[in-house]
Amino acid sequence: MDRLMIHHRAWEALGRADEAYGATRDAVLRDEPVGRLREAFASGSGDRLALRFLGYIAPTRPDIVQELIPELFDYCLGMDPYATRARYLLAGLRPDQRDSRLEPLVSARVADPDPESDTELRALAMTLEQIGRLDWLERLKDAVRDSPSEDLRGIAEDFPEFS
Repeated sequence: MDRLMIHHRAWEALGRADEAYGATRDAVLRDEPVGRLREAFASGSGDRLALRFLGYIAPTRPDIVQELIPELFDYCLGMDPYATRARYLLAGLRPDQRDSRLEPLVSARVADPDPESDTELRALAMTLEQIGRLDWLERLKDAVRDSPSEDLRGIAEDFPEFS
């Protein structure tokens, strides 16, 4: 079999897989999608699938993403590709869809910055910059600026990185 034929068959297989995924996605969306996605996040084994699924549906179903802000926020506090995806999903929401649900979560983290959670707080700073909430980022920087932890003080010095 030549390379062109292999490529053609692979492309056709991808098309069939995409159609099957679309049908499965539609079935999930018909049956309590927020509850099912919350279960996936809570399970610890379906969370990455849930993030990929949300990435796929976010442009047409921001209401579902909005309902899952607490779960996405928890994911944003990491430094892996899935944390990046969660930040992207939050940034894709309009401020009026996101900020009132996100602000209490941010405030709780900023109110008492744990010196042992410098990676999470750095990820929070990245999130705040990405969603354009530089005012919240300033609150975080104020909270860590005088920390005994050099790593936390570094957050105040390093951000914003790109804004």
